[in-house]
Amino acid sequence: MDTISLIPAFFLSKNIYFLTTFLCWNSEELHNLWRLGQQQGLRIRAMAAGPATPPLPPDDLHREGVVLDLACPYADHIIQAASETRGFNYRYAWLLLHNSSFDATSLDSVLSGSVILPDADVTFASDDKLLDVYRIKADQPLLATTLGVVRNSTRRDLEQMWGVLKSTVSRRKNLNNVFLKGATIITQPQNFKGWNDLTVRHIDTFPKLMYPLLMHCAEDLNFRLNLLQVELYGDERNGSFDGLAGMLQRRDIEVGVTTLFMRHDRLNVRHFCSETLELKGAFIFRQPPQSSVNNVFLLPFSRGVWAASALVFTAAGGLLAALSRPRWLRDADPDLVQLSAAEAFTFAVGTICQQGCYVNPHAVSVRMLMFFTLLASLFTFTSYSAKIVAILQTPSDAIQTIDDLTHSPMALGVQESTYKRVYFAESDDPATQRLYRRKLLPQGERAYLSIVDGIARVRNGLFAFQVEESSGYDVISKTFTEQEKCGLKQIQAFKLPMVAVPILKHSGYRELFAARLRWQRETGIMDRERRVWMASKPRCDSDGGGFLSVRLSDVLPAVQVLIYGMLLAAIQLFAEIALHRATERIKRKNKIRGKRE
Repeated sequence: MDTISLIPAFFLSKNIYFLTTFLCWNSEELHNLWRLGQQQGLRIRAMAAGPATPPLPPDDLHREGVVLDLACPYADHIIQAASETRGFNYRYAWLLLHNSSFDATSLDSVLSGSVILPDADVTFASDDKLLDVYRIKADQPLLATTLGVVRNSTRRDLEQMWGVLKSTVSRRKNLNNVFLKGATIITQPQNFKGWNDLTVRHIDTFPKLMYPLLMHCAEDLNFRLNLLQVELYGDERNGSFDGLAGMLQRRDIEVGVTTLFMRHDRLNVRHFCSETLELKGAFIFRQPPQSSVNNVFLLPFSRGVWAASALVFTAAGGLLAALSRPRWLRDADPDLVQLSAAEAFTFAVGTICQQGCYVNPHAVSVRMLMFFTLLASLFTFTSYSAKIVAILQTPSDAIQTIDDLTHSPMALGVQESTYKRVYFAESDDPATQRLYRRKLLPQGERAYLSIVDGIARVRNGLFAFQVEESSGYDVISKTFTEQEKCGLKQIQAFKLPMVAVPILKHSGYRELFAARLRWQRETGIMDRERRVWMASKPRCDSDGGGFLSVRLSDVLPAVQVLIYGMLLAAIQLFAEIALHRATERIKRKNKIRGKRE
């Protein structure tokens, strides 16, 4: 098979259907290549090898093939341009034609200065063999691997070869112990006690979580990290980033030993090699007690039970008044004279309050009515008291949505973090926007607290704290009692993006890192580190047990009833005094008028 037949067979065997050629052939050879490609479904764009090299952007939605004849005058210029723009990456499958037998010296000479990193797909085709070539690092020598096929191989031979050949990651996972520059985040150096310290795992959680994973990756791929330490993740200022993001933008480092949010504005300056875990942020708070949102003295019974109870005791009072009316019963039992309608009503109310009656009737029917009314009151009161105790030990479920939180009496706070304002301001949820404008914006900087301070206020009650759940739960598990853990509730105001390992834009190691980090996730290594460094929601083991102090707010309705009763009694007293004085005044006037007459 000649070179013209090799080119379509090579790229079609890799399922590539668009080809750019840099060939200095005569027009007949180019026409034959174009015609053969058209017959086999391969689109060919022929470019002249010259100083005006067309751009080879490293990003696009599909793969392309590039064939370059190294004998052309400007071949070295094209190789240099592709190296500068990172055209030697997995997006392009390169076929370099060398019209002589393979010689390692000539290979190094032709590709000297080329940046063909481990993510490249470059095949060097000499007259006698095809070789896969790449560099571990830009300053490292070329590594060439014979593919086991020759230049006159058919498409079927090539497809069989690709089918048995190991993947690029498997073939290139040995980086020969090279040094790669990396950086990690230590936001509070004064609290940093080592990568294995679990006492303050809520501080710099993700750098501590990712450090062992990247160390596993370094052992797996056989490279070493030259690690730098910075205090900032990086925010955009005047078109450039500071912190770790800025180091990636300036190409000072290769990889970040941490995780960053995958945001569109950050993709312009860096890439991400693998998502690691889902970061959840939510408002964590203790549901307010029932007494804060309802009158606990009305909650034990449903409306139907209240209505039935009122009907029963009203009927008992009415029946008692009716039984005391017959004259023959009054004659037989003089005590029944005292049971007027008002006294019967007082008996009904007193029975509800577990009070007896000062009247001791002798009539069996009246005694029986009083007995069963008191018995019914006992059962009702027992159920009512037990339910009151259960209600006082159970938090309410009054706050279930963001709008409930907005209209509640709760104060709000947000974890002090680099994204503390961004996702509230960018949220398109109207409920989240209302909460931000009404509850957070008026507070200014006072709304932003450390995790420890925010969770401490949550423990005191009537405070909701927006925090990364794992960091918040870590502090909660150390400071809350079992009873306090049972009343926790969380509401998500917005969904945070996935976090991933940041890497240099168009890095030659992106696919290697991504593949090995995915392997760690699939085999459970990543999940193991997640369980070590990220606290889960504390379990509620008390199940409503234990002692609970009753606060004044819990019995406030009873105090209010007492106060209102005292006020009514005082008003009634003054009214009676005024009425008595008015009556006495009228009597005196009538007496004086009678004497005059």
